[in-house]
Amino acid sequence: MKRLLLLLLLPLILIAGDKPPIEDSKLLNMGVGVFNIVRNRKSVNFQLEYRSGYAFYRNSMLFFRPLVGVMATTRGSAYLYTGIAFDVFLFPQLVFTPSFAPGIYIKGSGMELGFPLEFRSSAELSYRFKNKSRFGAMFYHMSNASIGFRNPGTECLVFFYSIPLP
Repeated sequence: MKRLLLLLLLPLILIAGDKPPIEDSKLLNMGVGVFNIVRNRKSVNFQLEYRSGYAFYRNSMLFFRPLVGVMATTRGSAYLYTGIAFDVFLFPQLVFTPSFAPGIYIKGSGMELGFPLEFRSSAELSYRFKNKSRFGAMFYHMSNASIGFRNPGTECLVFFYSIPLP
């Protein structure tokens, strides 16, 4: 998996290597959307996520940073997670961000995902304003990678606003 990610990102690393690195601030993402969007039993999804200003790696197009967050649904489900986000600056104001975040899922009266440990893989596209705030949409899949007694997985669509923090 790491090798595949490196192969996909290597051209961006090489192209952007000689330009000044991206400067970005810490972000607080607040989002609302649909949990379990592709099945019949949908619910409203609320999300709060902190993205650190610390960069594992950065250049003029890429900014890899840690994240931590919580998601809750109107059916009483919750997901506490931590992971990494890969900001890819397609243009100074357009950012594509894949991320990966393992975490603990609490069922409540919501969907049974088969195991408390779940993995979230997401892709988002956002518009970055001059003050570094962002508005965008995120689509993600949650799954336990077949380590539980069942693995139905679920998909979510979230619209968010990111506030830059000092």
